[in-house]
Amino acid sequence: MTQIFVSHTQDDAACAESIREGLEARGYSTWREPTSLSMESILYPRTIENVILGSAAVILVWSSSAAPSEWVERHILFAQRLKKLILPVVLDGTNLPNTLVVDTAIAGQTSCADVVAKLLSSLPPANSTDSLIKLSEQAAHEFIGIRKEAIDHAAEMLQRDEHREAVLAVLEYLAQKDLMMGVRDKAQEVLDADARKGAAPPPFLRPGDSRHIFGVRCKNGHVTYFNKQRVCSAYKEVPREMRQSAGQELDELHLKCETCGVEVVAHEDCRGYK
Repeated sequence: MTQIFVSHTQDDAACAESIREGLEARGYSTWREPTSLSMESILYPRTIENVILGSAAVILVWSSSAAPSEWVERHILFAQRLKKLILPVVLDGTNLPNTLVVDTAIAGQTSCADVVAKLLSSLPPANSTDSLIKLSEQAAHEFIGIRKEAIDHAAEMLQRDEHREAVLAVLEYLAQKDLMMGVRDKAQEVLDADARKGAAPPPFLRPGDSRHIFGVRCKNGHVTYFNKQRVCSAYKEVPREMRQSAGQELDELHLKCETCGVEVVAHEDCRGYK
């Protein structure tokens, strides 16, 4: 059963619940935050990341309430890191984050009663057998053995050059963040073996094909794509502005729009790029 994560603030909980109920009625699985889990808990960041890791897509309920939310920002950044499909539902005309460049944004109302019907054409099937969705579910599983199976599955997908960028992103997450050393080590072995092949990556059909690439929209509406390997590394030798967001330290990157030259500020997680 394909799992969908709905990101929202408490102010938009009614809309989020309507979306979840509509998706579940159509055979999808969604996640509801347990009442026993609070944002102050040390388990909260890990729990949320694991749910997003295991989800096929993220539906972002966007509004003036969501815009300043550090946790919604963290959901977006983590979903982008894993190359997840993000589908915004915009409730009140609030501009989307300048680093969220999407093909589809749905206009909704407070009740969100008609939103699910609009989302279905962009979502994978509720009973999808897609190999990347299976990998995500395995990687987020509570059992160590299943997560190790996910790594074997990822290695096979890399051999077939299937969903390469997303697969590498999942492996990098497991290698860095899994709670068990055996899982971390196994994921790193696959990453190392892939790097040793020395093969050039496939040509990018569009900038978003690389997990290192992120897009930024300037105030004039132009989109410029940047490579974290370059822009994050450029901050190694100079004092950096940092920002705390939901317990996560982000780099404040001052960039320039390639079209009109105006400055664009982006907050990105540059860990591993410096």
